[in-house]
Amino acid sequence: MSVEDNKAIIRAYVEMVWNRKQLDRAEEVVASDFIDHAPLPGQAPGLEGAKRKWAMYLTAIPDLRVTIEDLVAEGDKVAVRRSYEGTHQGELLGIPATGKQLQVGSISIFRLVDGKIAENWEQLDRLALLQQLGVIPAPSAPAGPTG
Repeated sequence: MSVEDNKAIIRAYVEMVWNRKQLDRAEEVVASDFIDHAPLPGQAPGLEGAKRKWAMYLTAIPDLRVTIEDLVAEGDKVAVRRSYEGTHQGELLGIPATGKQLQVGSISIFRLVDGKIAENWEQLDRLALLQQLGVIPAPSAPAGPTG
């Protein structure tokens, strides 16, 4: 597959799984033996484990919208910078609903095999997520110059 084909698969994955919330169609673009290199504690392996992780986020943030900011591909890998926005309306990572608006960034590198996502290495800005949820304090604004 070409790098353009691989980029199209990642776009389809983001739209289908995250923005349309069609987890039942994930196998169209994700391999059954998918490897998630950023699993949650206790996450089952493969696509089924990943679908449960994705469902947890989609249930907690039902209006979640994912935007691809940058997409770069070479060989069998596609790097993606994404932003996630939505309202925390259900339990998320053990945190009860806060009703707060969230905006979090992530960077992923996907490896594709035979037209499907086989692996994902992701760095989600969980620190910003926990700060926006009020679980840990946000950094204080720097003090201005004294006169």
